[in-house]
Amino acid sequence: MSKRRLTTIALAMACAGLGGGAAFAQGAGVYARAYGGLSTLNSTDVSFKSGLPGPPSTDKISFDSGLLVGAALGYDFEGPWKAEIEYAYRSSDVRRLPVSLAQSGDFASTAIMVNGLYSFGEVGPLRPYVGAGAGFSPELDLDLTSSGPSAPPPSALGNYSRSGRFAYQGIAGAELPLTDRWTGFGEFRVFAIDSPSLRSSSKTLKADYQTIDLLVGVSRRF
Repeated sequence: MSKRRLTTIALAMACAGLGGGAAFAQGAGVYARAYGGLSTLNSTDVSFKSGLPGPPSTDKISFDSGLLVGAALGYDFEGPWKAEIEYAYRSSDVRRLPVSLAQSGDFASTAIMVNGLYSFGEVGPLRPYVGAGAGFSPELDLDLTSSGPSAPPPSALGNYSRSGRFAYQGIAGAELPLTDRWTGFGEFRVFAIDSPSLRSSSKTLKADYQTIDLLVGVSRRF
């Protein structure tokens, strides 16, 4: 069974089986939440430039579904709005890339985001919401490695990184009350980092970073 299907089943079970009779907390207040799930990194065209004279080469890399974990601290205004600051980590293994560049690798990012969330009110036991966020990536890291001997060695082997790039995301989710202070939630996100050019010693590699995320988590009201 795929990771995506397992996550979807887990979210459905949480919505169906938890929160029996619990109610959402009322009034303004501070909250913290933690979450984890799947992050699917979109395939991307890469432009690779070695330190040697000549034009860059262009190829495509695709990725396996990866891991997403994060935490946030926020404030629930007395109304439909919430605001929060969050830290998130995403990582995906390379599934396919030209053997002339490398044989394996992974693409990972960290992000610090400020999110605004808008709730539509209670719909049965759930409270659906949408949101958007903006921030930056303290670290964007693409490792390209060789899984065995090759002759000649792949040209792009190395660790490529960049920091401080603008990041943004869209959010859609739903909350489910568990107790008077604890709430479960599930979300769908679209996340991107602005057109990063990554560097490794004298080499550069330009690759887009855009993910589709499915996550579940818990929130505690203080």
